Amino acid sequence: MRLGVIDVGSNTVHLLVVDAHWGAHPLPAVSHKVELRLAEYTKDDGTIAEEGAAALEQFTQECLVVAEDQGVERLMGFVTSALREAGNGEQVLERVRVSTGVDLTVLSGEDEARITFLAVRRWFGWSSGRLLVLDIGGGLWRWRPASTRTRRRPSRCRSVPAG
Repeated sequence: MRLGVIDVGSNTVHLLVVDAHWGAHPLPAVSHKVELRLAEYTKDDGTIAEEGAAALEQFTQECLVVAEDQGVERLMGFVTSALREAGNGEQVLERVRVSTGVDLTVLSGEDEARITFLAVRRWFGWSSGRLLVLDIGGGLWRWRPASTRTRRRPSRCRSVPAG
């Protein structure tokens, strides 16, 4: 299956097209990205400015064209902290969904950290020993050891024992 994944980060929006087969490593086919710097469109009140929302909408439309040209059968999209923490994040996502038909899923900080860790493990392998994976994103950085659990301070970065 040809799969497209749109990753909306604080700095970069990236469409990665892969050939995915059950039980096999995905094979990258096409990469299309832009340094949108969505975090820089965050206003003092914590909302994303109109220009940032319009830029995300426009690039998502570009991703649809690339996906169609590349024969993508399934397109998924994920957003991280810039929209997750924005006061108007849901409205921006709804705007993109209505205009493009792409439903971007908000990842929690914990899910973002877990997926980043698994992606790094997949890239470097389990035999690489202990890893420290830092995803600084738009300049917001939080850390806590994996054994510490709090509800108010979601972690984007976790200490995970080698295994």
